[in-house]
This record gives sequence, structure tokens and C-alpha cells, in this order.
Amino acid sequence: MSIAAMRRVTLCGLIGEKAQVLEGLQALGVLHLIPMKEAPPLTPVDPTQIHRTQTAFRHLTEASDRRLPYRAGTPFDLDAVVAETLDNRSRLRALRDRRDDLQKRIEDLAPWGDLAFAPLDEMGGQRLWFYLLPIRDRAALDRVDLPWQILGKGPTNLQVAVISPEEPPEDLLPVPRVHTGAVPRSQLKRELEDTLIATEQAEAARAELTRWRPLIGACLAASADREDLRAAGEQTLDHDEVFAAQGWAPAESVAAVEAFAAERGLALVVEAPSAEDSPPTLLTVPEGVASGSDLTFFYTSPGYRSWDPSFVVFGSFALFFAMILGDAGYAAVIAAGTAIFWRRLGQSAAGRRARTMLAAIAGTALVYGIACGSYFGVKPPAGGRLAALAFLAVTNFHAMMLLPPAIGALHLTIALGAVAWLNRTSGRGVTAFGWIACIWSGMLLWQSEGRAAEILASLGLAGGLCAVFAGAAVQHPVKEPLDWARRLGAGAVALTGATKLFGDLLSYLRLFALGLASASLAGTFNALATDMRATHPGLGVLFAILILALGHGINFLLGLMSGVVHGLRLNFIEFFGWGLTEEGYPFRAFSKRETPL
Repeated sequence: MSIAAMRRVTLCGLIGEKAQVLEGLQALGVLHLIPMKEAPPLTPVDPTQIHRTQTAFRHLTEASDRRLPYRAGTPFDLDAVVAETLDNRSRLRALRDRRDDLQKRIEDLAPWGDLAFAPLDEMGGQRLWFYLLPIRDRAALDRVDLPWQILGKGPTNLQVAVISPEEPPEDLLPVPRVHTGAVPRSQLKRELEDTLIATEQAEAARAELTRWRPLIGACLAASADREDLRAAGEQTLDHDEVFAAQGWAPAESVAAVEAFAAERGLALVVEAPSAEDSPPTLLTVPEGVASGSDLTFFYTSPGYRSWDPSFVVFGSFALFFAMILGDAGYAAVIAAGTAIFWRRLGQSAAGRRARTMLAAIAGTALVYGIACGSYFGVKPPAGGRLAALAFLAVTNFHAMMLLPPAIGALHLTIALGAVAWLNRTSGRGVTAFGWIACIWSGMLLWQSEGRAAEILASLGLAGGLCAVFAGAAVQHPVKEPLDWARRLGAGAVALTGATKLFGDLLSYLRLFALGLASASLAGTFNALATDMRATHPGLGVLFAILILALGHGINFLLGLMSGVVHGLRLNFIEFFGWGLTEEGYPFRAFSKRETPL
């Protein structure tokens, strides 16, 4: 696992062959293009049509019922299919809105029965206005001057009708009036049935349209390829009868570019990046831990001259998640879910990376849960095999207060060690090594019990701080007397990082706190369920099951959220803060788009 070495590649050819060359480079897919001139705004040829097509594709992708697709190459009218799909989308939206409105009106009219109003002239110009008045506000009716009548009585409300030719004032009663409308409830029910039938018919039409989904996706990919090709053509350097295209290529792909140039008769120049260049970052990570690079790029892109933290992020995230979840039973649920969806996740590259991470999380959490001896908050019987495997006690404050900072110290040591190695010939490397000495000297001083250990730890801490000061100071060259003051100032400022280092190490205590909270909640729900079963024979068993299901469900979801948020936070904030000294930008190959299926 490392950052791929890059080479600057420059290709020159005849202007008349420019389009064919760029198409070939797009098919080759190994170059990160470098603009050789300022490009105009990237405006698609027909943004409206592209948007319509994307909307239609998304509508078909979200369909719950999909039919067997047509074969690739089947002739079809894209505009007609897109128009039909969008019409279906609009019709479904209108039908669903009407369905929801009818259901709400039918529900509101339930207390009033099937109201059918006579013509206004037959009622002498009078209208009925309806209210659901809480029984506690019955006295408000005595203050109403208009004719009124209580039509019925519910458990908490009175069904009141007020007679008036005009709408009564809003403050007539302490509740707003009920909008019943002029359509009887029975007619609304018939309309709802017709709407539901029409909705099913529209859904069936949508399912039939999903046969075109792969072909529409291929058209979208081809459109995106054409747009990328157009943008690339505007970034080349054109002069008279020749053009030049430039890009970064991984060193292992240079041979393919050379073969491409020789085949097409192009001039080719391959150069190593200079100190002033800033090539893109391409992580070469084995597929098994590729999800670690996904997590890395989720937060930042390491600089080209930095290092690849993917493996460390992969392993530490799994460990932190396991310590926060802290239960073998919960880990088994994750493992079962991963196993159930294993094949489905394997249908895409992103899914395969995700399932590998899920498997690592489940395995690590299972091992840690067994070590803690917790199975849905229940301890295994003493003397059994499971009890023999448990050697960690989450409630042992002395041990658990030591374990997370020790893990944090190792985590930050890896980060600082990488920085020290990459900068081993400069002052930055000395500073990183000094911080490592401070970390472990501080840990030794914290746990030391003898005078000799305290002296050794104190000397190590003082030496580490001196290395931090010296490493930061020597990074500023001395060209005039005032530069000595700048050196001293830089060293003093570097020493202020001690407070940040101390705070970051303490931040790992969240692993203990969240793990303890998860274990305490699980035990609490178990105790509540046991008490319910004991104090309420019969129905108590049902209530106990409900308490266990709801309680452990909530605790499990809290554990998942905490494990993800805080597991990533310790990597992104604490670990990256000390281990990644520069930020880069990711390698984006100029290549054909994958059909969005």
C-alpha cells in the first residue's frame, strides 16, 4: 500500500488527428489531464435534455418492480421513452397526492358520517359549520350567539354544528372548524378506490418502462463521455497544425502510453515530477482493504509526497468500532446481516469494498465482545468455555482507563513515525520523533511506581521536548541576525503542541466511556425485563420480550451510530492531525464512464 509514482506525459500530434487521439486516450483511461490553457465554462450542449434523461433514469431506478431488460443494441427512440417515463412520473405523483388527500379527508369526516348537503336555496341561505370541541371546553358553547347543535359525543370531543350564512369568526370557539367539504364521504371512498386502481396501473406501466433502464443508462454514459471529450479538447494547446495534450500517468502505465503514441505516430515526452510540481494522489491498495482508502478519501486526500494511511485507518476503525459496540451479541447481528446481503453487495465494486469492511467490523467486534464476556449484556456462566475466554472487564475502571490511552498512544505513534520517516533528513522528522518520545515518556511517567522509572520518564519527556524545539527551530534558515529570534519563536510555538497532544490522547477515553455506556444500557434493559417477568406473571413474559426487543434495538442503533461517528473521528481528527502534514487531490483518470446500472 503506497502512493503511486506519477510521470508527466506530454503528447504532440497533428491538429487534424486531435479528436481521434483524445478518443483513444479516453479509451486508454490512464491519464489525469493537465489543462494547458484556461478552459471556458463546461456547458453541456443540451442541459435540459440531459436533465430530463437523468430524471427519467432515476425514476426507473427507484422502481420497486423491475422487468427483464431489453438487450444491448435494441433500437429505441430515446426522446419518446424519456417523455413517456416523465409522463408516468408526473401521473404517479398526482395520483399519490390525490390518494393522500382523499385518505385525510375520509379520516376527518369519520366522526360526522356520510354528510350530504341540500342545495343552498332549500336551506334558506344558511350553511353548516362543524367543530370538534374538547369536552373540557363545553362551556364555550354557552357564549356562542349563533344557533348550534351537539350532533354527537366521542371519548374526548363533542361534535358541534353551527348555523350561519357566512363563515363564523375564527375565535368563535377555542378550536378551528373542521373543513368537511361538499362531497359526501361515500363518494370520497369511491374516488379513493378509483385512484388506487389508477395508481396500480401507473406502477405497472412504470415496471414495463424499466426494461429500457440499461439502454437509457448507456445513453447517459455516452453523453457524459462526449462532454468529457469536449472539455478535454478545450484544454489542449493548439498551434498552427499541431496540438499538445498533457497529463499525469502512473509510472506503471507509462508503457501503455508509449505503445499508444508509437501506434499513432505521436511525439511523446515523459518526465518525472519536479519539486515544484504537485501531482495527483493515487493510492495503490489491495482490494481486501480498499475500503480503507474510501474512508481516507471521504475526509481528505493525502498529498503526493505524503504516505498512504489506508491500512491503518481500516484496522483502527474496525477496532474502535468494536470497543464502542462492546458486545458479541450485537456483533453477531452485524455478521448475520453481512452474510445475508453478501452476494447482493458483491454485485458492484463499491459493494465488495463495503462488505469487506463490514466483515472486518463484525469479526473484530465479535472477538472483542467475547473478550469482554458480553452477549446482549449477559455474562456467560462462570466456569464455562465462554467465561474462560473473557479476560476484559468493561467495569474495571483501572484497566479500562489505561487501555484506550495506550491504544491512542500507539495510534499517534504510527502517525508520527510515518512523518518522521518521510522527513528523516529535515527538522520536521526530528520534531515528529520528539513527540513520540514525549508520548511514551508521559505514559511511563503516568504508570511509574519507582523512583528510577520516574527519573527515566522525566528525562525522556525533557529530551522529547528539546527535540521538538530543535526540529522546529532548524526549519528556519539563518541569513541575518533577526532569523535567530525567528528560530527561537518557531521552537517555542512548536512546544505549545504539547497541550494538543495531551488532549488528543485523552480523546481516546471516549472508547471506554461509550463502551461502558453500551454495556450499562444492555444490562439495564435485561434487568427491567427480568423484573417485569417476575412481578407480572403471564403478561409479564410478553412485556419482558417487548422491553428486550425495544431496548436492545435502541442500544444497538446507538452503538452503530457511536461506532461510526467516533471511530471515524479518532482517525480523521486525532490521527490525520498528526500523521498527514499536507493535503493533495485525487487522481481522476480521463476515461469512459461506467454505465450507471
